[in-house]
Amino acid sequence: MLTVIKSLNNNIILAKSEKNEELIVFGTGIGFKKKKGDVVDESQATKVFQSEKNIQTSQFLEHISPEMLAVTEKIVRLGEENLQKKLNQSILFSLADHLQFAKERPNDVNQDNPLQWEIPYLYHDEYEVGKLALQLIEKEIGLTLPEMEAAFIALHFVNAQIDTNSMEDTIQITKLIKNAVKIIQQLFDVHLDKTTISYSRFITHLRYFLARHKSKSTVDVNMDETLKEIIQERYMKSYACGLIIKEMVEKEFQWQVSNDEISYLVIHIERLLQENKA
Repeated sequence: MLTVIKSLNNNIILAKSEKNEELIVFGTGIGFKKKKGDVVDESQATKVFQSEKNIQTSQFLEHISPEMLAVTEKIVRLGEENLQKKLNQSILFSLADHLQFAKERPNDVNQDNPLQWEIPYLYHDEYEVGKLALQLIEKEIGLTLPEMEAAFIALHFVNAQIDTNSMEDTIQITKLIKNAVKIIQQLFDVHLDKTTISYSRFITHLRYFLARHKSKSTVDVNMDETLKEIIQERYMKSYACGLIIKEMVEKEFQWQVSNDEISYLVIHIERLLQENKA
């Protein structure tokens, strides 16, 4: 059961769980005529969000309008449906905060971030969600945001898929992915098709590979020694490319990249190149 702290509108409440956790709860009519102290059955909720430990939900809600919260929840659902992925709950808080800021202080939004031009190619699927989100925002609350916001919304979806809740980390990872793609294109003198399945898999692999090391997660990525030798001999140029990317990553993050991880990266590079030739 949930105890109401505050009704934000007919469909959103701030509630307290039985474990004394503050939750933002969405559900049709869940906040109708509800007052502080009322008890609500959690089965009435369609979506429940809990903040990270460093965010006080009640304080956070002081500067987020209920209408912005509602449209953000719809954007999150839209993203989960289109990306077919379960997202970290923190996206409701970070994205709502970003959109509220964009609405209230549009001239203060960073319009010169060079990553905004790379994001549509690095994160094609997330960028498409970002574009749909802009349409939804305009339809739901009559707010027209600049096209560049689709890229920043996409970054929030990227951030919600990896094991880091830091947008700074996500931006750093994005820069490294951009550099890795640049290395491949220059070394092989190709222009990669950003819409292919292999490209999407390559970016996903690289994203989790970097995020895993950034968060210092320990995951076994062992590969048979004979298979590693075959990969190095058969795909010599892709392996050389992998070593260049390894050097770049080690220089940026100051940690060691194993030969096993490089071998898996080489497989993705080779698939990427083969599909690009097709």
